[in-house]
Amino acid sequence: MALPRLNDKPKYDLIIPSTEQKVRFRPYLVKEEKVLMMAMETKDQKQALNAVVDTILACVDENLDKQTLKVFDIEYMFLMIRSKSVGESSEINIKCDSCEEMSPCIIHLDDIPVPKMNHDGNIKISDEINLDMNYPVWLDMLDMDDSKSETEQTFDLIAACMQVLSTPETRYEMKDESKEEIQNFIDSLSSNQFEHIKDFIEEMPRLEKTETFICVGCGKENTVTLRGLDDFF
Repeated sequence: MALPRLNDKPKYDLIIPSTEQKVRFRPYLVKEEKVLMMAMETKDQKQALNAVVDTILACVDENLDKQTLKVFDIEYMFLMIRSKSVGESSEINIKCDSCEEMSPCIIHLDDIPVPKMNHDGNIKISDEINLDMNYPVWLDMLDMDDSKSETEQTFDLIAACMQVLSTPETRYEMKDESKEEIQNFIDSLSSNQFEHIKDFIEEMPRLEKTETFICVGCGKENTVTLRGLDDFF
């Protein structure tokens, strides 16, 4: 006789930040947690990211096109699933900005706001040239070359986010252009033009929450802003 299958009933709602689509999900189970733990133990960020995405796809009811999920979609969705799987709060240790003593801080995960889209992606390069950009999908992060410098990786990420370049005569689909052509275009920009493009990346939606805690060493009240999935655990 087959043993009973447990924990297939709890269902919760979440919003995918980039599309505002509401989906239903279940908490992750031991079989998914085991894969996550094994991936984290490797200290390989790309393997861990793959495990996180696989967990999301296993827990969400709807059929998602994983190739369209943005980086901040993945972070927020995993945070919400984890909060219902392990616990709705997380205790982290944060360094005091005065005495540098580490102090515990309780983060209520279900209070973290949905990352908001704050840019339409259309950048006016000049009076006649417009560039349409889109936020990076998680697969773009897998394509990053870890052997490159941080500056080189930033340029690669910017190139990956470039979608369409429009002039009065021509519309260029950047996915059809070579990496060399795209890099030559970026190199030809003025500092001011490039700054607008870089701002798009730097203002990308992200997990963000401001917390206060009292230092156990000196008693000072600290305020800290947590950003990105790693900061919350």
